[in-house]
Amino acid sequence: MKYPHFLTSKATIGIIAPSFGSQDDPYLSRVLNAQKKFMKMGYSFKISKDVFNLEKAQSANKFERAKEFENFYFDKDVDFIMSVAGGERMVEILPLIDFEKIKQSKPKFFMGFSDNTTLTFLLTTLCDIASIYAQNFQDFGMENWDESVIDCYNTISNKNNIQTSYDKYEIEDLKHNKNNKLCSYNKTEKVLIENLKNENEINVSGRIIGGCLDVLTLFCGTKYDKIKDFNEKYKNDGIIWFFEAAELNPMGVLRSLWQLKQCHWFDNANAFIFGRPANYNDFMEVSHKEAIKEVLEDLNIPIIYGADIGHLPPTITIVNGSFANITSNDNKLIIEMLYK
Repeated sequence: MKYPHFLTSKATIGIIAPSFGSQDDPYLSRVLNAQKKFMKMGYSFKISKDVFNLEKAQSANKFERAKEFENFYFDKDVDFIMSVAGGERMVEILPLIDFEKIKQSKPKFFMGFSDNTTLTFLLTTLCDIASIYAQNFQDFGMENWDESVIDCYNTISNKNNIQTSYDKYEIEDLKHNKNNKLCSYNKTEKVLIENLKNENEINVSGRIIGGCLDVLTLFCGTKYDKIKDFNEKYKNDGIIWFFEAAELNPMGVLRSLWQLKQCHWFDNANAFIFGRPANYNDFMEVSHKEAIKEVLEDLNIPIIYGADIGHLPPTITIVNGSFANITSNDNKLIIEMLYK
C-alpha cells in the first residue's frame, strides 16, 4: 500500500468538485469559512473554478470534472486534495480518468465521503494508494469545530492514528436555518454500537476498505471491479469492510450486500462495520440490522453496527487501505490505523 504525504504545515490544499459544487448557502458560506480557518493556520489553497457551480446535479460536465481531478492530482504545487461536497454523478468521470498514469505517479491523498466513494475506493483498490474517507471540505466551515472534525484534522495531519466513537449523533440538521449557517452538529441522539452476533467484545485486525454502499455496487461486473486482486494481495491481512447507506432502505441494503457477496467481494473478510443508515426506518417490518444479518450471518465473522460513519454525523475518519486494529465493546468502537 502506498501512503501519500499527510497534510503538513504550510501545505497547499486543492479543493475540487468532482460531483456537486457548493453554489448556495449554507454550503457556500461554510466553504468560505473553512478556507478562512485553514488559511489562519498557515495553509494555502488552489480552488477549482467549478467549486461554486451546481446545475443539473453536477458542478460541471463530466469531461471538465474528470480533467479537474487529474489536473489537481498531477499538479506538483498541490499537496493534498479535498472534495468540496458529495453528490450523485461522479461515476460518469471514471472512463475519462487515467488510473494507469496515477499508479505510476507520486501518490497524493484524496479525501471525501458519500459520492466521493467513487474515487476514494478506486484509488485504493485499483492503484494501491491509500485514500481518506471522511468529511467533505465544507464540513470544516462550522464556526466551532465538532470534536469529530478536530479528530479528522488531527488524522489527516498525521497527529493521531486512532479513531474512537462518539457519545451522541445528529438527526435534525440545523444549518439550513439562515441564522445557523455555520453551526456545529446538532447531536441529540445517543450512539448505540452493537455487536450483531452478541459478542461481549470484538478484537479483529485487517486491511480496512469500504465506503457508501449506494455507490459500491455500481462497480460490480465492470472493469473497475478489481476486488479479487485486492483480496489476493492482502489475503494474509484479511479485509475489514466498512459500509454506510445514504438512500438505501433495508431492502436496498439487503440486495446490495447480496450482490457484493455473490461477486466474491467478501471471500477474504475478517469483519464488517456498518455506519448509521441515513434512511433509518424499517421497510415492511424489516430493519437494517435484520437485512444485514440475513445476508452476512452465515459468514461467521464479526458484524459491528451503528458506527459513526456516514450521513448522520459525527463521522470518524478512515484511511482506506491502512491496516486496522478494531475493538468494539461496551458501546465503544476504537479503530487504530497503521500505515504499513
